[in-house]
Amino acid sequence: MRQAVRRFGGWAVGILAVLTAQPLNRLTAQVSLRFSLGGRYSTALVRDSLVVPIDLHPALAPTLQLGLRDEFQGPWTGDATLDLSSSKLKRHESSSDFDAGSVTAVALTIGLRRDLATNIGARLGIGGLVYSGSDLGVFQRGGGGILPLISLATTYAPSFGERHGIEFALQYDVHRFLTPALRSVGFNRPRPVHRIAISVSGRLLGK
Repeated sequence: MRQAVRRFGGWAVGILAVLTAQPLNRLTAQVSLRFSLGGRYSTALVRDSLVVPIDLHPALAPTLQLGLRDEFQGPWTGDATLDLSSSKLKRHESSSDFDAGSVTAVALTIGLRRDLATNIGARLGIGGLVYSGSDLGVFQRGGGGILPLISLATTYAPSFGERHGIEFALQYDVHRFLTPALRSVGFNRPRPVHRIAISVSGRLLGK
């Protein structure tokens, strides 16, 4: 599974590299390279209540994003964003929490954004997400491949950060989660997983 994550991450980095492989004057004029740090909350990956209520969910996770943003003609801006987050897995059972290993999620999304009001923008993105987890439990037979993902975000760009392209973002995404190990023990329906992140980003290169 870790090989799949590395491969998916390699594809994502390759796409970003191809998009940046263009004359520097065009990068400066139209395309910007951005870096983001934040934190993410995720709902449960697994929930079961046959005997006692049990759920498995990632702990609050730091998140890192690297993105390219290209200004189109008109009000729209396109972007490609590589997103990485890693955290402990927690198993909640009978009002107690237990450590259940760790999990890493890598996502690549392609999105469109536009300004809604002064300093306020919105983004819609689609893409895929890959999980890599501990070799025991729900990830012992892999992470379920590339999981389709839909992302929504709203951003605020304060006037004091204009020089460096500072933005604060509230992000939401959803995907459906099911692994081969879960299928083998009778879970047949993918579970929707909702994630919310708060982040701050800045411009590394470009306009």
